[in-house]
Amino acid sequence: MTLARKTVKEAVGFKADRGNSPLNRTSYADQAYAYLFHQITSGVYGEGEALPSENELCTLFGISRPVIRKALEKLREDDLIESRRGAGSFVKPRRRPTARDDVTASRLRELLMNLEFRKVIEPEAASLAARRRTDADLAIIKAAVDEFEDYCVRQGKVGRHLDFKFHHAVATASGNHRFVDAISAVEYDIDNAVNLARYLGRFDHLERATKVWKEHLGMYEAIERQDADEARRLMADHLEQARIRMMSPEASDSG
Repeated sequence: MTLARKTVKEAVGFKADRGNSPLNRTSYADQAYAYLFHQITSGVYGEGEALPSENELCTLFGISRPVIRKALEKLREDDLIESRRGAGSFVKPRRRPTARDDVTASRLRELLMNLEFRKVIEPEAASLAARRRTDADLAIIKAAVDEFEDYCVRQGKVGRHLDFKFHHAVATASGNHRFVDAISAVEYDIDNAVNLARYLGRFDHLERATKVWKEHLGMYEAIERQDADEARRLMADHLEQARIRMMSPEASDSG
């Protein structure tokens, strides 16, 4: 499948009006970083390929050169790009992280801490969603499940916020905005850590996406039946599987 480069206006989460964006708490440098990060990790920019020049990126995003440089610096910290004097920024060859890879290890530690936090709050949010959900809530959750299936499973693409969209919908259905606030505080970092680990480790995107979609579907069905205990159990298992996928991607292929 050929991956086409998206215009900035099509980039998930990068909007002039950020009021309804999942990235509305992040800076423009973070948004530019997120867009370029996912263009690289989804294969739109291949290994050894040049990114657009700083001037081109400034024009595309409508932001200043210092802001673009900050975004590029974060990509260098992730070991995704390298800068060549007089030539620009280029995508680095992928490699497996090592035990002494401090950057990746730090990101994974943050991911695991976030998952621990989520395992405390999200199962209860799912349980409350099963008890309290309205028909409108259910329709939004189902739409998130279907969108993830279409974009990530059928089309094989990396959708930056589609997993978050599902979890956000479940938290919203709980009727308690504190759950929404809590998952929103950690989801941005989780998404980047997940994709960085998968990219560096050459993780099979389609296999992972299919498993995540099936887990989402099971939770939706439990919420639809208003089975609070099952919704809680499935959410806890989903988050545990996320931990396993990060710590041992090869083993997760059979689980």
